[in-house]
Amino acid sequence: MLYFRCFLLFILCLATIPTIAQVREVYGTVRDAETNEKLPFVSIAANNGETGTNTNLEGQFRLRHTRPLTSLRFSYVGYAPQTITPDSTGKVEVYLQPSAAQLQEVIVRAGINPAHRIIALATRNRERNRPENLPAYTYRTYNKFILTATDPGKRPGNPNQPQTREDSAYYKMQKLLAKQHLFLMESETEFAYLKPDRTKETIVATRVSGLQQPSFGIVAAEARDFSVYTDMPLFFGKNYLSPLSPGSARKYDFTLQETVVAGPDSVFIISFAPLQGKNFTGLKGLLYINSDGWAVQNIIAESASDDKRGIKLQQQFSKVQGHWFPTELDVEITVQQIELKGHQPYGHIRTYISDINLNPGLKKSDFGPVALLQTPLANKQPDYIWQQHRPDTLDAFEQQTYTVMDSVGKAQKLDRTIRFMEYLFTKKLPIGPVSIDLNRLLHLSTFEGLRLGIGAHTNNQLLDWFAIGGYWAYGFKDEQSKYGADAAFILHKPTNLTLEAAYWEDVLEPGGRRLPFRQKTLLSDLRRPLLPFLDYTTHQHVALSGRFGRYLQLHTQLQQEERRPTLYFQDDQPQAIYKIAEASVGLRYAYGEQLMQQFNQTMPMPGNYPVLWLQYTRGLNGVLDGNYSYNKFDFRAEASLKQRTFGETSTTLAAGLVIGNTPFVNLYNGYGSYSDNYEVYAGEGFETMAPYEFFSDRYAALFLQQNLGRRLLRTKLFKPDVVLVTNLGIGDQKQTLPDFIVPQVKTMHKGFFESGLMLNNIISSAFSGIGVGAFYRYGAYSLPKHKDNLKFKLTATIAF
Repeated sequence: MLYFRCFLLFILCLATIPTIAQVREVYGTVRDAETNEKLPFVSIAANNGETGTNTNLEGQFRLRHTRPLTSLRFSYVGYAPQTITPDSTGKVEVYLQPSAAQLQEVIVRAGINPAHRIIALATRNRERNRPENLPAYTYRTYNKFILTATDPGKRPGNPNQPQTREDSAYYKMQKLLAKQHLFLMESETEFAYLKPDRTKETIVATRVSGLQQPSFGIVAAEARDFSVYTDMPLFFGKNYLSPLSPGSARKYDFTLQETVVAGPDSVFIISFAPLQGKNFTGLKGLLYINSDGWAVQNIIAESASDDKRGIKLQQQFSKVQGHWFPTELDVEITVQQIELKGHQPYGHIRTYISDINLNPGLKKSDFGPVALLQTPLANKQPDYIWQQHRPDTLDAFEQQTYTVMDSVGKAQKLDRTIRFMEYLFTKKLPIGPVSIDLNRLLHLSTFEGLRLGIGAHTNNQLLDWFAIGGYWAYGFKDEQSKYGADAAFILHKPTNLTLEAAYWEDVLEPGGRRLPFRQKTLLSDLRRPLLPFLDYTTHQHVALSGRFGRYLQLHTQLQQEERRPTLYFQDDQPQAIYKIAEASVGLRYAYGEQLMQQFNQTMPMPGNYPVLWLQYTRGLNGVLDGNYSYNKFDFRAEASLKQRTFGETSTTLAAGLVIGNTPFVNLYNGYGSYSDNYEVYAGEGFETMAPYEFFSDRYAALFLQQNLGRRLLRTKLFKPDVVLVTNLGIGDQKQTLPDFIVPQVKTMHKGFFESGLMLNNIISSAFSGIGVGAFYRYGAYSLPKHKDNLKFKLTATIAF
């Protein structure tokens, strides 16, 4: 009996051996056999399509199945497919050989393209697959940015790049890059979304190599916001036509590269690139479309025509609570014009999205005007917090980067350098509790010539709720000093409710427009230097301003001015003096605009809706020595509309009306931006009109721009952005003017018209460009000689 039991046990053990050897779970990494580079989105089909998966952005995969896994087929566009049988360990390391036949050149095919049916289904289902159409969601992100460099001739994917001259600096850099990266930054954020447009992202942890107290954190907002489901997705500063936009089959060449069957579903891998002869701003890459909902499972995209900068985006989506949702993002950035000791720097941004909740129970009150902020302790998180949320531990390169750069940062005081850069951006340089106003140091203009000055204000080191300061300047052409002082009290920080008082002796534009909360950028203040006449002004005011609600800013002001004009001033006449007292209330409404707190400041993030300004001003006669009584209404609207076919349309509508006894200097000049000595495109006003050619007490102006991009002109060496411009204006003068001014003033009651053509970025880099523009004046106010109506100007652009 004992022998029988032993024999039965032996038979049972033998019977279980095949079961134990049967593999039901496999995992591993897929790499390029030549470069060892990890391959994302490799399709893996098990058991001839019973089930399947694909690699993530790190080339890794894990596959489980209810049946034994007898075969795995690995396929990737541009590589020879490979089929293997997994062993009992379940671990698989796969090296795919690049295929000799890469993707074919884009050609126009006759007959029915099988990819078009799949693209049409994906386009038809894009609204239900867009995460933005979910009622609400929250998630957590881990973001990592690596800056490194490589010899452009040895970098994978660039075999044809020429070798760089190798010298001691080259070998020194190569030795450094063999041990570490140039820069490393990590962050963890918490993100919340409530339909239709409320977002909030909080940086809860940030770490930057070389810095002890970073005031910023990396967020992959631009990559995360990129959506192939929108008609014109924003792709790092430019809008591109989506391959899933309506009618895309007439613009793009789609090729069905492979179909992978995974259980009941299929994944269609489709390459896309602009059709030959189609001139538009397009992308190229691969779409992985899953038959489950005809949703995009993966996308690889890069610009099809931009040779100034290389940006490659990869997104991976997973099924979460019944919806396709992005879970991994990868961006690689290169700028070919930049060279560092024989090496080309490039950046890598990797984002992992976790803890996704599609039913978070959010309310409108959970969101404020600040959409991106950093917690006070974000830069002081201990290591165990990072270890909890990192998808993987730091490798030896990354650990060495932190070790070396942190010591270098301390030695070279990089924190102080970053603070200095922040101060340059805000145009304030702190020296202890006082900040020097950098924008007061130097100006050049037609009226003042060279203007040198100095200004300073107290900063947060003294008080964070109160600031006081002043300035002094001298114009070497008009030989006059200018000076002023001001003080501000922050009454309520969340709404930035501020009480301000100021006094100054300076110059103002006669007939100019002053609206509250108008942001000035690097290229938005190019008109003021060409103005030939300005009013010497003694000004004092008290104002209260703040943000009310998410999108509304309100400004109220009581002011007194004495204006002494130089326009139309005759030496044989006494100096004209206008004493003016005004009370005004102005607002700015920017629906959809959000704020972000980074680099120790709050900055606006533009929305997709028009921005409106409205201001009412009352002239006070007999109050504060004012001599005029009038009502003044000012309006301005700015909007931008992106179109699939015609590019981007930018529109500005401005209007004003003055009723009552108004001083001449408070009327409206024609808003001209032309001077014989200043041939630079101002971007504000009429480019063929002299600044004080017209005056009105009521006017309306429409400024239109149609940026066609590179749709019309695109050759190998000449690829400018084509911009069409049309500006229209009308105005009239109803009230009586002083006798000595009347003969010199014209009104544009018959309508002023000009149109132009700009070729921007004729000479360009990755971030800026220079071009030319031609503008022609026509209609009732055209000049007698045709050549005098045509004006040529230089243009300047900034990519970001």
